[in-house]
Amino acid sequence: MSNNIFTKILGLFLLICSLCVEAKIKLPALVSDGMVLQRNQKLNIWGKADANEKVEVKFLNKSYKTTADQNGNWKIVLPEQKAGGPYTMTINEITLKDILIGDVWLASGQSNMELPMQRLTPLYANEIKNANNQNIRFFTVPQKYNFKSPQTELDGGKWEVTNPQTILNFSGVAYFFAKDISEKNKVPVGIIHSSLGGSPIQAWMDENSLKKYPEYLEEAKKMAE
Repeated sequence: MSNNIFTKILGLFLLICSLCVEAKIKLPALVSDGMVLQRNQKLNIWGKADANEKVEVKFLNKSYKTTADQNGNWKIVLPEQKAGGPYTMTINEITLKDILIGDVWLASGQSNMELPMQRLTPLYANEIKNANNQNIRFFTVPQKYNFKSPQTELDGGKWEVTNPQTILNFSGVAYFFAKDISEKNKVPVGIIHSSLGGSPIQAWMDENSLKKYPEYLEEAKKMAE
């Protein structure tokens, strides 16, 4: 057999194999092991896949199905759930573990919100030393800016359970808020922390909201050029 014919047969074989392999689901960083989902409201689970790929989510002994659109985007809305966990969720070939359902909050602001527990060690050494709470979890959003357009994915980040090591990087304000809420309501608390020291409030606003403030809208448009 000539090398040319062999190469063609090999190429055809690899093509057939690639078509037989199930396309992989891609999940956003927020939808991952250890995540906290909001109780008592419908839950959005989303991600990417090949165009028209079938997606199935299995959660709490029920199955939910959809099909990715032409761009590979898909979303499944789960029914409201009560606080609890830990649970497991399966999305096609992916298994997510240690999922809690409770209250999810966004902690955002400037340097006072950004200040980590590590810098508060002189005041709260015992708090840090004894931190061991499975019901308080943080997802810290990476600091990455894009003035051109909204982003659909985060450049990293993961859910972290509170312990003496992880707490050092948690926002101090957000941590004590989460602790208070968790103790008061007796439910898990998830904090999505997205702060940037010195950032003005208008930098967090969309174009629609900025229409009431023409000078800031004009500034935003210049940054996007």
